[in-house]
Amino acid sequence: MISDALRYPVSDALGRAALLRCGVSVVALAVGVRYAVAVAPSIVALVPAAVAFVGAVVLFGTAAVILGSDERRPLPSVRAVVRPGLEALALSVVVLVPAIVLLTRSLIETPAALAQENGAGLGLFSLVSSTIAIFFFAACAYVYPAAVAASVSTGRLRAAAEAETVLPALTDPTYFLRWTVGFSFVVFAAWLAATAVRRGDVLGLLAAGVAAYAVVAGARTVGVGYARASGGGPR
Repeated sequence: MISDALRYPVSDALGRAALLRCGVSVVALAVGVRYAVAVAPSIVALVPAAVAFVGAVVLFGTAAVILGSDERRPLPSVRAVVRPGLEALALSVVVLVPAIVLLTRSLIETPAALAQENGAGLGLFSLVSSTIAIFFFAACAYVYPAAVAASVSTGRLRAAAEAETVLPALTDPTYFLRWTVGFSFVVFAAWLAATAVRRGDVLGLLAAGVAAYAVVAGARTVGVGYARASGGGPR
């Protein structure tokens, strides 16, 4: 499974096209964020911010197509992935962002609470809260790709919230196994993307390319799991 995922971005025509598009998107996202932060709060920051936003839309849209589309269809044009990209971004704001904010806050506050003198009760509460936040984030991250795949495969954003569309995949061991592998790829890609934002040299460009590779491989892995769990057959 892992070897198939790693080969997909270079051995499949759709995978190669997606890799190229995702690579350009990650570079645009990293450069846009880097320069937007550098010139903020000047109004000029809107230009690199717009570049970063376009990069994010194309990146999310391409990954969404890999997650939910039939592999026999060619990769849509850049214009055609705008809608699934916007929908995937909207779903990330609803499903992932609250969990990420809660997890980040818990991880920041828990060490401080544990370090306080005579704060055993507060520290224990913070530790329990952090544990709950971790499980909540994992649950949201587990649901998110299935919701995106359901939206793309049906052509309806509402399908992402329909239990009869999403639940069969979420309760299938095949989806769980492949999500675990795909999630690892995406976490690695996020770390590399952050490196690309911080560095504006060759190492940053290399990090962006590897991040795109990991995104395509991860989306492919989870997409196969979703297709098989939802009755779409092997991909």
